Formats: sequence, C-alpha cells, structure tokens
Amino acid sequence: MSAIKELREYFEEIMRLNYIQAALGWDQEVNMQNYKSLEGRSKQVSLIEKLVHKRLTSEKVGKLINEAEKLSNLNEIESAMLREITREYNLATKLPEELVVEIAETSILAAKIWREARAKSDFSIFQNILEKNIELQKEKARRLETHPDMYSTLIDLYEPGATYDWITNVFNPIKPKLIDFVKRLNASSDKPDDSILKKNYDADTQFELSREILKKLDFDFDHGRQDKSTHPVTTSLASLDTRITTRTTEPFPDCITSTIHECGHALYDMGIKEELHDTILCEGTSMGIHESQSRMWENLVARSKEFWIYWYPIFQKYFPQNLKDYPMEKFYKAINIVQPSYIRVNADEVTYGLHIILRFELEKDLIDGKIQVKELPELWNSKFEDLLGIIPPNDAQGVLQDIHWSMGYIGYFPTYFLGNLYGAQIYNHALKNHPSLPEEYKKGEYSTLLGYLKENIHQYGKIYRAPELIRKITGEDLNPDYFIKYIQNKFPPIYGI
Repeated sequence: MSAIKELREYFEEIMRLNYIQAALGWDQEVNMQNYKSLEGRSKQVSLIEKLVHKRLTSEKVGKLINEAEKLSNLNEIESAMLREITREYNLATKLPEELVVEIAETSILAAKIWREARAKSDFSIFQNILEKNIELQKEKARRLETHPDMYSTLIDLYEPGATYDWITNVFNPIKPKLIDFVKRLNASSDKPDDSILKKNYDADTQFELSREILKKLDFDFDHGRQDKSTHPVTTSLASLDTRITTRTTEPFPDCITSTIHECGHALYDMGIKEELHDTILCEGTSMGIHESQSRMWENLVARSKEFWIYWYPIFQKYFPQNLKDYPMEKFYKAINIVQPSYIRVNADEVTYGLHIILRFELEKDLIDGKIQVKELPELWNSKFEDLLGIIPPNDAQGVLQDIHWSMGYIGYFPTYFLGNLYGAQIYNHALKNHPSLPEEYKKGEYSTLLGYLKENIHQYGKIYRAPELIRKITGEDLNPDYFIKYIQNKFPPIYGI
C-alpha cells in the first residue's frame, strides 16, 4: 500500500474520533443545557482530545508524510489530503498533550460558568475562567507560532492563511462606510415599522414552520435532524449525519432566519462529494467560506422580496391572528429594518459587520496584553457606542452574549464577517450565471441555486483553500465591493431614499 493510501486510512479513524467528539458536543447543546455538573462530560471530551492528539503526533504519521512527499503521481485529491494532513501533524506536534487536555476540560467548564453568568447578567462570575481561557490560548499560539503575531496564529486555525493584517486591510475601509450608511438610513423619515414582529408568535408553531422551510430548501432529513438549543449550531456526527439546532426564544422571525442560516451550513456539509467522505477533506474549507453559505441563504435569499412572495401567504396561515390582514410589503420591510441593536445574532445585514469588528479589535488587544479581561465590560460598552451609537444596558446583552470565548474560540469571530463578504461575491457570480434565480424564489424553487453551490463549492470540501476557491469561482480575490454594492442597492428603496 502506498504511503498516501495508508495516511488516508489512518486519518479516517481520526475523523471518526472527531465525529464522536461532535456527538458529545451535540448532546451537550441539545440535552445538557441545564445540567448543574458537566465535569463528567469534560473528562470524556478531554479523553477524546487526548486520543486524537496521540494519533496525530505518532511517529508513523511523520514517517508516512515523508514517504508521501516523495511520490510524483499524486492526483488533486491526494495532494490536498497530504497538504491538510501535514498541516494537522505540524500543528499537533507543537502542542504538549497536557495543554490539549487542559484546553478541552476548561472549555466545557467555562461554557457552564458562562451560561450562569449570562443568566444572571454578571460578568464577574465569568471573569476568572475567561482569564484562564485567554492564557491557554496565548500559550497555544506561542507554541504553534505559525505567524509572527499570536492573534494571526489563532485566526489561521479557522481561516487558513488569513492574518490579522490582511483582515484589518479588508475591514478598515468598510467600517466607516457601514457607520455612515446606518446613520443615513436612520435619518430617513420613512423608516420601516417592525412592531408586527414584537407580537406573540407561538414557539411550537414557529418550529413547525421552520421544518417546512427546511424541507423546501432540500435539507435531507434522512441524513440529518433538527433540534432546539440555546445557541443555534450545525455539526456533523458522520459524513452522512448532519445535525442543526435552532431556538424559538428570540424575537420573531429569528427562529426562521436562524434555521435557514444553519440549513446553509448543513447543505454545505451534505453536499461534499462521496469520494471525500470520512477523509480529512470532508469539511468546509474555512469558517469564512462556511459562513458565506449560511449568510447567503439567510440574507440574500430569505430576506429578499421574491422569497416572501412565496412564503408570506404560508406564514399568514400559520399565524392568522397576527398576519392575516397585514400587507406583505410592510412585513418585508419590517424584517429588513436596519437599526443598531445589542445582540449580534439578531443584527441586520448592515450592522452585523460592526458587531464583528468590535470583537475582532477586542480579541487582538486581549491576546497582545494591551487590555485585561476585567476591563472587557467597560471597553465593550465604549466600543459599542463608538460603532453602533448605543450602550448595552447589561452584561447579558453586552459582553456576555456570545458563547465563543468560553469555548476558547479566539480568532473565530472575524470569519463571520468574511462570510458576508465571500457570500455577496459568490452570489453575484451565481446571479450572473443564473439570472432567473429571483423568479424561481417566487415559486418556492431553490434547486438551481443549490445546484450551483454544490458544483462550485460544496462538492470540493477542503480540496481548495478559501483564496484559491474564490478565484476559481469568480476569477478574482475577495472583493468587499460586492457586499457594499448589494446593501447600497437593497436598503435605500426600503427606507424611501
């Protein structure tokens, strides 16, 4: 057996261990949210991390990589597989087992403490464990040292090849444009009225409706399922087992839009070609590209007027008391209102990027030691006012709203806004190739768009890195202008300007 085939088989077992880890995480989010003790789960998770780490750092892997690098007849998939295996091996061999275990155990306990702190809106409850998490991530970055600065090293774990400087050069020109655009829209005398969304919408009915939408979007319930959790997530428990969660506790129609968002992630995972199943390539190529899929379905499709021409009469049947005599045009404007708000996951398309820029800038200063964890609530509120013009009234709606820092996901946040930018560029290309897409949405048809995404993105998994993939699809590097043009064309008519 050749070295590359032996590596493939070896890493199939590692992938299955990762799927077991995912099953533990899914169970924790869906079934253990109110458990008072997660210590048992933290030991289970850390054991899986230890087993994966042992296999990744085996001398056998290093030997097989050296042998595979000498092969001259590798095909495209094998070359990509060797690239990713080499990356994982190089990263893992720099991290001592005890650090890997400590990070895993701490993240489980930190998530439990974060939930308590958020419920009580008291950052002081979370401060000590967050300080430990930050120090662990600094230690991880120091040991990995894939980039000169620690924050870029952490970003690279989620968006391979991306650096703090590169992202800053993308975000900085956009930031003042977003701030000015929000002010311009909110100065309009014809702002949409979103009071219709503040009425009571039965939670079980919302969930039932969300399942109907999933079926229409071609979410495969034979190879996936939908459940409820505090924080909506998508996770794969096998190559042919993709789970999503949503919540019905946020303002309407958050259950619907977040379900469509997670469906976008799931369609990506479900669309990876069979040849890559159980391999290291059976994942999205980066969190930014993955987010481009979810944000595209959630916003560019599901917040379009054409989408609601089909779905609004169905919504009226589900919620006749609220919507029976309410005009579709007013509802469409209501769900597209642009206004500064406290919670990132409920933010509109325009202000969402400012939420991410705030976290991106705070994370950089935390990792560089320019600010201390205890300063976060005050700094969060100050930056929030600078970017969005409002101040969160409490910690739960401010610094404690996201679970990511409790899980040690430092460097993850910027990929969310990159997803908006990638998504707008990809969708622009899709429209050029299939200009009939909006007309199809009016009929509740999405197969053309899904087929385009499967052909150009989903099937490849991690064969191509994000920069190569975006060039392969659109013929150019990431270009934020497509997102700016999209919002500048969409929102002025909604605001009558």
